[in-house]
Amino acid sequence: MKYGEYPYERINLDEARQNMSSWLTRFNSAESSGEQIAVLKEVDESSREYSSYQAIASLNFNKNINDDEAKAEKEYYDNIGPEYMKIHNELDKAVNTSQFKEELAAEWGETFLKQIEMDLKTFDPDIVEMLKEETELRNRYTQKIGGAQIEFKGEAYNLAGLGPFHKDKSREVRKESYQARFKWFEENGEFFDELYDKLVKLRHKIATTLGFENFVELGYMRMSRSDYGSKEVANFRKQIVDHVVPVVKKLNQQRKEILGLDHLYFYDGINFKEGDPTPKGTPDELVERAQKMYHELSNETGEFFDIMVNEDLMDLVNRDGKMAGGFCTAFPKYERPYIFSNFNGTDHDITVLTHEAGHAFQCYSSREQPLSSYLWPTMESAEIHSMSMEFFTWPWMKEFFKEETDRFKYKHISGSLSFLPYGACVDHFQHWVFENPDATPKERKEKWLELESIYLPDRDYDDIAYAKSGGLWQGQLHIYQMPFYYIDYTLAQTCAFQFWMKNEEDSDQAWEDYYRLCQAGGSLPFTGLVELAGLELPFNDGCLEKVVGKVTNWLESIDVSAL
Repeated sequence: MKYGEYPYERINLDEARQNMSSWLTRFNSAESSGEQIAVLKEVDESSREYSSYQAIASLNFNKNINDDEAKAEKEYYDNIGPEYMKIHNELDKAVNTSQFKEELAAEWGETFLKQIEMDLKTFDPDIVEMLKEETELRNRYTQKIGGAQIEFKGEAYNLAGLGPFHKDKSREVRKESYQARFKWFEENGEFFDELYDKLVKLRHKIATTLGFENFVELGYMRMSRSDYGSKEVANFRKQIVDHVVPVVKKLNQQRKEILGLDHLYFYDGINFKEGDPTPKGTPDELVERAQKMYHELSNETGEFFDIMVNEDLMDLVNRDGKMAGGFCTAFPKYERPYIFSNFNGTDHDITVLTHEAGHAFQCYSSREQPLSSYLWPTMESAEIHSMSMEFFTWPWMKEFFKEETDRFKYKHISGSLSFLPYGACVDHFQHWVFENPDATPKERKEKWLELESIYLPDRDYDDIAYAKSGGLWQGQLHIYQMPFYYIDYTLAQTCAFQFWMKNEEDSDQAWEDYYRLCQAGGSLPFTGLVELAGLELPFNDGCLEKVVGKVTNWLESIDVSAL
């Protein structure tokens, strides 16, 4: 069955309430753990159905934000989402006080109970209307970003369409394209300032209503971080400042010399004078090569990617009216993932076919997990699968980049390392924002620039006014949409580098460890999954330093002038 043939319907809230009332009665009157487990399995089947229909509604809107019917379906699920949480809240309370908790843990593991405990702390019927308002504000950001039309060289582009010009080998074109980008953000600056201010204050109100001092702890719980907190993250950010920022400064100096420039500006984001490597072939040809690649990588990935192609489970090419960015979603009822992206002719197109495919492969591999909540792990764990798949597919990059393969690999490694300080900067910024919810938009921008001086000390925006005034972060959708979802990328990148190192030494063992991690889904928290994969925890003192040392040695072994 292809994606377009999936049955879809609106979940009826009244029916959901009636069903939950029946399940709750049976659960509370159960005289054995087996009876309670049977009820929870029925509830889980219902949750798979709800999640699938909600994902279809959201995806169809992202495919075309100008489609009124798709917008109406997404808005329906946005509106009933908090009500659906309210319906399940009573059952969560019953599970949390069950006399058979030990038996439930024996059936599904401690992660199941920990998640319910966090769900109870992050929800109360009193916040239902606030959650609806939060969703509405997030949607306003989505539509504004997705609907951007930016004039450049006589044509109108959306944000993804402007991307290739940012990587043009002509410095003049790069600068002008960024000027056009930030001119659009400046013209809409008041919108982004006011929207974020409303989101921050609303999230603070939700947190205090739930009994938290501010949104920080609530944000961590929303991300299901049960095994570490802001203290561990702050220590990890410090390690990035100590061990990664100096290396990135050296890489920038080297890049400046390679490009033959006296000074690096923000718009000088390319790695080679001739321009960065680009994939060779049409989107259809790239997908065909990816299909061949995944068949050669393993039997499991070959089977998986055939399904993605044959069942129309990918929407890859950029077009007007399509939401910016890339992501993987899933439909638990049908046991299928879906890849969404915006190909624009840059090397990022291939990263999508590996990164998002890593997410999708993990979800497909964990489809036999007993609970729908175990299909996905927490986000910092999920990014291990995606970022590691980028490295597992290295032996096939020649199929996509031909004579530019070595350039791509160098750019991939150096870019992945250089990303860590930016990722830490985004995270630090959000901690400050939610610890200071009454800060003004101007103060937020000033704080961003202050943090840039710590994490990104080489950054110089030249005369691009809006970025220079501290507005760059407004284009980072995670900050508006998914607060605190960003340090996840840096933690996962540290783990992915470890898989890269493993793969160089023993590819069979590395793949075995990786596939075991994928199959585990979300049945364990982050620290448990890292241990299961045979990796070292990024929070451990010395871990990042060791990883950065290995990566730096590899980079120094490359004669960049010969690439």
